[in-house]
Amino acid sequence: MTVSQEATITQTENEPPASTAFSATRTRAILLVMLYWAVLVVPLALASLGGRVPAGQFIKQIALGFGLLGLMIIATSFILAARYQWIAKPFGLDAVMLFHRRMAMVGFGALILHVILMASLNIRLVTRLWVPWRFQLGRIAILLLATQIGVSIYRSRLRVEFEKWRFSHRLLGLAVLVFAFTHGLLASDAFPPWPLRMFVMAVMAAALVSIMWTRTVRPPRLRQYRYAVHDVRQINRAVWQVQLKPLPGGQALQYNPGQFAFFHFHRSPPSASGEEHVWTIASSPSETDGLMLAIKELGDFTRTIGSTVKPGDAVTVHGPFGRFSHRFHADTGELVFIAAGIGITPFRSMIRWITDCAEDRRVLLLYANRCADEIPFLEELTQCQNRSGGKVRIVHVLSRPDKNWKGEKGHIDVALIQKYCAGNLSGKTFWICGPGAFATTLIESLRAAGVAANNIHNEAFCLVHAPVQSDGRGRKLKALCNVIGITGLLMVLLFAVVRTDFLSAHGNNKRHAAHTAVNHAHSHPWPGRPD
Repeated sequence: MTVSQEATITQTENEPPASTAFSATRTRAILLVMLYWAVLVVPLALASLGGRVPAGQFIKQIALGFGLLGLMIIATSFILAARYQWIAKPFGLDAVMLFHRRMAMVGFGALILHVILMASLNIRLVTRLWVPWRFQLGRIAILLLATQIGVSIYRSRLRVEFEKWRFSHRLLGLAVLVFAFTHGLLASDAFPPWPLRMFVMAVMAAALVSIMWTRTVRPPRLRQYRYAVHDVRQINRAVWQVQLKPLPGGQALQYNPGQFAFFHFHRSPPSASGEEHVWTIASSPSETDGLMLAIKELGDFTRTIGSTVKPGDAVTVHGPFGRFSHRFHADTGELVFIAAGIGITPFRSMIRWITDCAEDRRVLLLYANRCADEIPFLEELTQCQNRSGGKVRIVHVLSRPDKNWKGEKGHIDVALIQKYCAGNLSGKTFWICGPGAFATTLIESLRAAGVAANNIHNEAFCLVHAPVQSDGRGRKLKALCNVIGITGLLMVLLFAVVRTDFLSAHGNNKRHAAHTAVNHAHSHPWPGRPD
């Protein structure tokens, strides 16, 4: 047994049993979902404590409810995007970011409904150039949010560089948050009871703290995870291998095979700007000589890896993240890994771990590439297969092979998967990593072939624009967003019903109607102006 294997097995023995860890993770996930839902709906419950208003203001109360709901969603989006481990660990950071993206659209929809309903009561709110500043700030917030979402969706078509997009995304988001909050704070009837004011301010404070944490507090804390580039070499025509080793006195990253991290390269010379990117850790924890990355030339930064990243350059690592690891699913049966191109990186890590630690797991890897010369880690994967004792089987599939290729040709589909699974897809878990269209096609095909969604695992190939897949996590994510959106709508309607005094519309409780009318008049400091 090697030294690396001894260290690895010792680490495994010290970890809690898989069943215990799964139970704790599931409990935390449920509590976090309940906390998020409470942050959205508690403000509506607190707002209902502000006393009743005449029945004629029912539409206005619905509008205010949507505005409050949208503000809470926008505020919590900063917390979701802060990469807190305690939030990301139960779900996977990719799922958290996809949830953040989908809920941002829900929040935008709530704010649009707020504007439409308020305009239905007073069209001058949208037709007049000049309105009081409290409403002008609301207008600006909506326009900035629409711009932010539009640029995010069409960034590739607009050819906006990633770093510029990320900077503008954060800046616009902060402006939307400040303007929307100020609008709500100044607008009449917005946060009347003091418990509501305190709650909204607490959520806003948490959002601002998250911004400060990511920009000022976290970077110094990550210095303990400083690595240095040890070696840079080209694997094939478009893939580079970068070997990182911890700097003296630095702390080595503890991770599971298949996880990813954020890597901030501090390029040389010192005047060069550093950039942060997310990559899967291609090395295995059983390899104790640092971290290894396999980076494909895709963007402006990755195309210059070979010329600008030099041995000795410092690299800050933030992670690990993700749940795309067989170690989080220790009770599953045979593992079927399906990869395309650079999507091999998490599987290289897991296969290396399984063979180094002699795990009793059976693995089938189906790996798609164009030609044999473009297969990363070809020799290493073959070596892992040879020393696995028959537990690891690797099948290469080439779409453009040369005439000497004797292996599988074409593309990976369900027929090919069934061929190498002896026609039996039950009792297996399928792990897919590759471009979005590749993953989508295979997931839908496996689902059509009768594979349960919970037996299909996929991780977002890109945290920014990846689609929400129909695997187990993707289906749960869609369901969660739908449930939160529908319950938010129902809570807004319930808030409007509770807040409105329908009896006053029929002449009953005249004293209360007169009292609310006086208060309503006092809350409008701009007579004749739109409100």
